[in-house]
Amino acid sequence: MLEISVLIVSYNSWNYIKNTLKSVLEQTYKNIEILVLDNNSKDNTIKNIENIIKQDDRIKLFKSEKNLWPYWGLNFLLKKANWNYIAIQDHDDIWHSKKLEKQIEFLDKNNEYIWCWTEAIMYYENDKTFFKYYLWQQNYYTIHPSLVFRNNKIFKYDESLVYFWDAYSQKVNLCNNKKLIYNIKEPLTLHIIKWWYSNFTYSWFKFNKKYIKRIFNLHNFSLYSFFVLFYEIFRKILLLFLKIFKNEKIFIFFDRLPYRLTWNKIIKISKTKEKNIKEIRDKYL
Repeated sequence: MLEISVLIVSYNSWNYIKNTLKSVLEQTYKNIEILVLDNNSKDNTIKNIENIIKQDDRIKLFKSEKNLWPYWGLNFLLKKANWNYIAIQDHDDIWHSKKLEKQIEFLDKNNEYIWCWTEAIMYYENDKTFFKYYLWQQNYYTIHPSLVFRNNKIFKYDESLVYFWDAYSQKVNLCNNKKLIYNIKEPLTLHIIKWWYSNFTYSWFKFNKKYIKRIFNLHNFSLYSFFVLFYEIFRKILLLFLKIFKNEKIFIFFDRLPYRLTWNKIIKISKTKEKNIKEIRDKYL
């Protein structure tokens, strides 16, 4: 049976890490190890992880004396991972119980792809709504906490980057600008968008030449690139506005402008796949 190393970098995630680890430990694919690097958390993150380790020794915890940032931390864990496959998980997101099983089954039968991901549902904590994250079935990059790939002991994240670290590393360092990542058309990953956009990565964009160039390097010269640029600028303005007014209704209204496909009820997401998201909702939300 093929072995999977699950990599998680944690930082001040005490309120999320228990459910994240639970969703990994409850995978139907059992032959896994979970490598966690804590980035010098200042809350109860480490304590919560250590309590879970007492119940399941598949978790190995590493502690950093300083904050290495997420992708330096992942490079550290990649060096520790010796198993056949690598799975990436964020410290605050959730997996469906059959996610790894379906991804390993696909990769084992399709050697032409080096990575695969699953469709993801974005969950807004503010008003408990959901929308489906869309990408092509074959792509250069994908949403990070859904990734599984063969462990070639060569790939690492580009540490010279800040903005679009993961996506750019996937496209250039791993895929060599070819569409070698396959999307399993089933929502098996839940990405949590926190209150008031407090996810760490949402603050990284800066309005300068380097960061704008990164958008076009990743998405090519396309209409979508201009949309991403607009949205990043829009989000910066929105966050500044929120710091001043802190009005939740205003935030929700403007936050939804780029994503009109949002749903208040799980059943409206997809009648055929609804049971997957229902499982995640009922267990973890």
